[in-house]
Amino acid sequence: MRHRFLLFFLMLSLSACTFQVEMLTPTTDVLTPAPSSTETLTPLITDTPSSSETPTQAYTVTPSPIPTFTSTALLPGEGIYPIRFAANGTFIDIVDSISAGKSRTYSINALKDQVMSISIQQSSDGEWTYIPMEIKGADGTTLCPLLHNVDCTFWRGALPASQDYFVTISPVADALNFTMRVTILPPSSTKQIFRYSAKNGVASFFYDDNLAPVRFNEMPVYKVEPEFALQYIDTEAYASTNLLEAYFLFGSTFQSDIVQSCTQPASLGGPESIVGEVNINGINYTRSEAAGVAAGNIYEQIYHRAVVNGTCYEIIFFIHSTNIGVYAPDAGVKEFDRAALLQRFEDTLSTLLIQQ
Repeated sequence: MRHRFLLFFLMLSLSACTFQVEMLTPTTDVLTPAPSSTETLTPLITDTPSSSETPTQAYTVTPSPIPTFTSTALLPGEGIYPIRFAANGTFIDIVDSISAGKSRTYSINALKDQVMSISIQQSSDGEWTYIPMEIKGADGTTLCPLLHNVDCTFWRGALPASQDYFVTISPVADALNFTMRVTILPPSSTKQIFRYSAKNGVASFFYDDNLAPVRFNEMPVYKVEPEFALQYIDTEAYASTNLLEAYFLFGSTFQSDIVQSCTQPASLGGPESIVGEVNINGINYTRSEAAGVAAGNIYEQIYHRAVVNGTCYEIIFFIHSTNIGVYAPDAGVKEFDRAALLQRFEDTLSTLLIQQ
């Protein structure tokens, strides 16, 4: 759950994100690392390779139609809009606009114990705005927000009952052409895997539905403006912890001055120091770390930078938390699981493939 009541401590920078995704088959397995850089990735990771393939080469194409959304009111008088998935669809991206002071409610029918996630990516068409949401079941159960005076801007978890769920979006200012992603996994599935293809056409990676595309609007902690930002949206990881928000940022540029200093520390979000190198699918990245504090907030960045064929690539883990010491011992707030969060990011990074 994102605690935006601390938003005024952040330095805001408006950055636009565009994205391309390919839907992969839902899985109960862990995210599979990408193959070596000489292989060409295609959408579906198969479980059993053919006799002529190694496990990391077992990639076959299985086209899956991406569901479309028709904004037809379910109950015109009440303004409730039904979300309908295509046959066998497991996610849908809904593009919509809502004026300041207005709200819109969508309905989703799902089964008990299915994993649902809802997130919002704002468009670059206008100013960034705060877009809280409310999710309630037809039986009156509130999924978010769970706490008084603590808004939620995303949600992911197992559903408590088979019923209709109502998602109400209420932007503070005009929200133009935002994209709301709704993922509902089939029963017994634990995650949906997506593939991102970079704008330059030579880089790609996989991520699961614990991460969601967003418009990154936080501190300018990057050398390369992110072309694609993913926010960590595992609600359980935020509940009753000091974690406020976490992002996986990807960017690349062939701008000469940035390429020349690509792997050098920049100290954008606090003093930055190189901690070593990491090899990802045949490419060595310089890894550095930085941290800053402000009014009880902790900002942590872990950078991975490399120059490949005249292009600087920068991947950042950005974590914003509060100092656990600011909470009273009886407040019920615990330290977030940093190791588990970093593992999520590392799993995604391990699939990064840059064709050489």
